[in-house]
Formats: sequence, C-alpha cells, structure tokens
Amino acid sequence: MAEYHEAGRAGEGEPIKLTYAVVFEQTPNNYCAYVPDVPGCVSVGDTWDEMQAMIREALAFHIEDLLEQGEPLPEPRMSVDDAIAHHNEPIPEDVLKSYAEFGEDTPTISTRFELVEVEVSTPQPAQAG
Repeated sequence: MAEYHEAGRAGEGEPIKLTYAVVFEQTPNNYCAYVPDVPGCVSVGDTWDEMQAMIREALAFHIEDLLEQGEPLPEPRMSVDDAIAHHNEPIPEDVLKSYAEFGEDTPTISTRFELVEVEVSTPQPAQAG
C-alpha cells in the first residue's frame, strides 16, 4: 500500500495536503527530480536545496493548475519502495550506445527517493454578480 496523506477532499477555497513519492538525482552538473505519480512534473536545480524547493514549487503549480482546469488530481499512489522499483529500470540500449558513440562513459548518477508534501488551495467559487 502506498504511503501518502491527503487531508480529505476540502471544499472550494480550502487547502488540501498531498504527499507524493519523488525521485531526486544528482548528475555531474546539477540535480533533477520527478514525481512518478504526476506525469510531466519535473524540475532541475543547481544545488540540493534549490532542487528541493523547485520540485515542491513545480508540484504545487501542477496540482493547482489541474484544480483550476477542473481536471482530476493524480492520486498519490506510489510509496518510496514503489518509486524505487519504477525508477530502477535498465538504461535503454540506444542511450548506452549514444554514450559510447561520443567516447563517454555512462555517467554515475546518485539517486534518492523521498516523500514530499505539498499544500494547495482549491479554487474559490466564482462570485455571482
């Protein structure tokens, strides 16, 4: 079962809290992160602290946009263990060949998995007038 907390489905204008598993990676040049349960929610940063702030901001903006558009929210289903299993797929052969083509070694990437909580406000109802 996934490890997540959701502070219920709040009424309009009420804040909700969602906790998602996040994959953080340190590359030779920067940090990057993505949220497997939220397709398209990715971010990069120059430092670890910047990366943590940026992925929280990206996740909050992504969720707020979905709420404003009336789209369903992606449920936070993955636990950290699920995110590890999702992430640990082998590197595709074409990617490995591209490194060899340029005479580069396959980069070593340090990966970390954490739960990240965001709080977003639900859209305010439109005022009749």
